[in-house]
Amino acid sequence: MFTKLKLKNFKNFREAEISLGPVSVIIGANASGKSNVRDALRFIHGIARGYNLAEIIGEKYAEGGYQQWSGIRGGTREVCFRGSQEFTVELDFESPKDKDWPYTYAITVNCGETGRAPRVTKESLYVFGIPVFDSHPKSDYIPDQNDHLHLNVKLPIGENWRKSGPVISALANQPVLTQAVELAEHKEADYKIREAVNETIQVLESMRFIDFNPDAMRKPSVPGQVVLSDRGENLSSVLQSICENPALKGTLSNWIQELTPMDVVDFDFVPDSQGRILVHLIEEGGRRTSANSASDGTLRFLGILAALLGPKPAHFYFLEELDNGIHPARLTLLMDLLESNSKARGVQILATTHSPQVLRLIRKENLKNATLAYRLRDASEGKMKSLSDIPHLLEILQKQDLARLHETSWMEHTMQFQEGKPKEIELEPAKDS
Repeated sequence: MFTKLKLKNFKNFREAEISLGPVSVIIGANASGKSNVRDALRFIHGIARGYNLAEIIGEKYAEGGYQQWSGIRGGTREVCFRGSQEFTVELDFESPKDKDWPYTYAITVNCGETGRAPRVTKESLYVFGIPVFDSHPKSDYIPDQNDHLHLNVKLPIGENWRKSGPVISALANQPVLTQAVELAEHKEADYKIREAVNETIQVLESMRFIDFNPDAMRKPSVPGQVVLSDRGENLSSVLQSICENPALKGTLSNWIQELTPMDVVDFDFVPDSQGRILVHLIEEGGRRTSANSASDGTLRFLGILAALLGPKPAHFYFLEELDNGIHPARLTLLMDLLESNSKARGVQILATTHSPQVLRLIRKENLKNATLAYRLRDASEGKMKSLSDIPHLLEILQKQDLARLHETSWMEHTMQFQEGKPKEIELEPAKDS
């Protein structure tokens, strides 16, 4: 599980930090930086997929001209905080095998040199505080790197960084993480670099960024395609694979009945002339509803269910605008779905939302996993604050619910009062009549 994300000079954040739990949410006004958190995580995900920096930040095309990766919004010109030439993304997470062994992966990238490709200027991986690899160009233990094409990286001997371990020369135009194993094989290193690096790549690769497109979800798919795309392609074939397991089929049917007014009792997968299938929902009275005629909200529910219950779920999901297309009365059930599957299947979820109703569902003990993205008045810099760290919030929650505070922008006003130039604002929320 990811536990903390730290950003420095990334997009509109000069410096920001967000704590993550099994189910976490980010709230905030438009243009406050919520989607930039998604970009930071996608940057890390691109590393795990083996792309070089130009491909991660820009675009990646496969043979035949198919776009394999869409890059980071704004490209190299806008990935750095204004006036900065480089940015840092750092991610803390638990070991897949032992939660008591925390991992920390950090990378700093220079994108500000005109006419040059983006390059790594610093990168490190630590396991339980022990370096797997690290680069410190100004360190006494690593020679300075004089060219833009390479980066010197230190491999420690045992747990002692000061011992004279091997130094490898990595290409600077791609992350060291995807080069470390191969380079270390040519040096003497007395620790398990292969295991640590492979575990890190495995964790970072198992990330999905859901942004459903109803038109894509209505397209038929070929049986056997069991990975749901971020836009929702392959919905019908993923649902078919779920229905092959009677227990999961029952769970799927029950959740649809809970989340929608439809009393779905069965599913039919109708093939077309090319062998592609389209899901039809069959209700108690025999009424059939195909994906073509299902509402956008129903398709969104089906997509979330397919992602969570499918045979190849990711370990981490980022859901943009969780409440989009969902009736407020169903949000309670949706949050129950996310929380129950997080516990049952070890899935971690981070979602953005504008919905006060979603905030009403957050328990006080989980406020540390809810984050406010905000900008001070007359400032373009984005900031992040855990709700549990907002001054006086816990006291105010004795009288007001969190949704009410969100509706009146009380949290943004409080941070303006604490950190910015105060203006005439009312810190005590108005009482409901």
